[in-house]
Amino acid sequence: MTEVTLMTTSEVADRLRVDSSTIRKWVAKGLLKAVTLPGGHHRFRPEDVEALLADTSKAVAS
Repeated sequence: MTEVTLMTTSEVADRLRVDSSTIRKWVAKGLLKAVTLPGGHHRFRPEDVEALLADTSKAVAS
């Protein structure tokens, strides 16, 4: 079985240089995929974070 490393909300916020509340808003709007843990906390796959970053970079470059 392959072990998957997931990122916390704070780690994603640091990576994308935004506030943690922005990450939570993006999840609520469906802009960023999240795994929801039983306690309601979110975790993120690094490839989903990088995909959002790439999409954002393309939008800014246009």
